Amino acid sequence: MQVGAHSGNAVQLDLLARLLDGAQQRGMPVWLGGGWAIDARLGRITREHGDLDLTFPAERHEAFLELLASLGATVTEVTGYGFLADCAGVLLDCEPAQWNGSAYEVEGTPPGSCPDAPEGVLAGRRVRCNSWAAILWDYFHYADELPRARWAPRHRQSWELATSAVGAAGLARLQAQFATARTCPGAPRD
Repeated sequence: MQVGAHSGNAVQLDLLARLLDGAQQRGMPVWLGGGWAIDARLGRITREHGDLDLTFPAERHEAFLELLASLGATVTEVTGYGFLADCAGVLLDCEPAQWNGSAYEVEGTPPGSCPDAPEGVLAGRRVRCNSWAAILWDYFHYADELPRARWAPRHRQSWELATSAVGAAGLARLQAQFATARTCPGAPRD
């Protein structure tokens, strides 16, 4: 079976529930990213999803891999930011978060990227998800690689939902932070 062959939301939600249950049993926080994080933060499913974006504690990398293996997942590719895995045709896009002494953070994003408290709801379940800033940070990087006009419709839709959620002033603030971070990599991001 090809990676990503099962793109149905019901299949992904079932896998997510099993993954989050396993993570909870191990005392391991896991955050949703990307489109599922947007949906969780909005409290509703807005579209068909092609993958599960997951953030996990970097120092628990081996335990996270063991959790994925217990669900039948295998790593298919190591990326510059983490890795991709396949679980019965569901693509898992996984990225580590670093502990900074007080919170987990996705490297290079504004502070607060991995809130400790569950801030979203999917299928009636409270879930941890990346912050709006971290979600939009990914889209800013994506826009650097590919003009928005050439994005897949699902990415344009997610962009619109995320930018609506933070509002025009919030978006402008984040875009300014992103521009500063690109030109001055050591600059504060808050």
